Amino acid sequence: MPMHQRLPAEAHYYTLGNSMSSLLGRALLALRPSSTRVPGPFDGFVDSLVQKLENCRAGLTDEALSRGTSEVESWAEALYVEEVPRLRDSIRLEEPHLTHEAREELFRKADDLVRKVVVPGWVRLASRFTSRERNGFYALAEPLHGVERALWAVLGMTIGLFVVWAPFIPLWSKEWVLPFTVGGLVFPELRRWLSLRQYEGELNQLVGRADREIARVDLAYLTESTAVAEREALDSDEAVRAAARARATASVAGKEG
Repeated sequence: MPMHQRLPAEAHYYTLGNSMSSLLGRALLALRPSSTRVPGPFDGFVDSLVQKLENCRAGLTDEALSRGTSEVESWAEALYVEEVPRLRDSIRLEEPHLTHEAREELFRKADDLVRKVVVPGWVRLASRFTSRERNGFYALAEPLHGVERALWAVLGMTIGLFVVWAPFIPLWSKEWVLPFTVGGLVFPELRRWLSLRQYEGELNQLVGRADREIARVDLAYLTESTAVAEREALDSDEAVRAAARARATASVAGKEG
């Protein structure tokens, strides 16, 4: 079905691989409405581009990250350039009603959106996330991860002791200290899960907004193309009528002569 004949639905629900492919994550994804998982404009081009960037993110070096977002953006744009022919083919296949010039202009607008919005948006999100991910989402350096986990456990124990001691909290059993201690001990894993979910949601927003903008531009071209076709039809009819009048006038003049 051509893209302009579909309702402007959300982009394919983007899900991180590896860490987010847990049984709970797959179960939650299966419960989502099917309408949120349909391909976006141009056969889900933006979604597949973001997926490619994520699949290749492991090859993004720490040196490139340390140089800043400009270096990461150059790396990501090089990957996008490989997908440019596919974008052209998708526009050609999904928009056969447009003229060659209109398709080229639509491609330039979509290409401009990807280069100036999608790629920089992904770079902004991925640069910050990748650095945290490679450090295990810990605040301290890798050799001190065990120390940080122990500090969180001590903090949880302290909070548990305070909860038991505080007269305005109706918990007096000392056994409540143990859950708080365990909670502090596993807090790094909870922080990891929350960070992954937040990153996943931000990627979904990026893809969804880009898809909606592409759909809006494509609909404008469809409407304009229809209007041009109607004008050409009217002009053609007028030309036919003018030619008929000219022939009739010539015929009358011939008879009078």
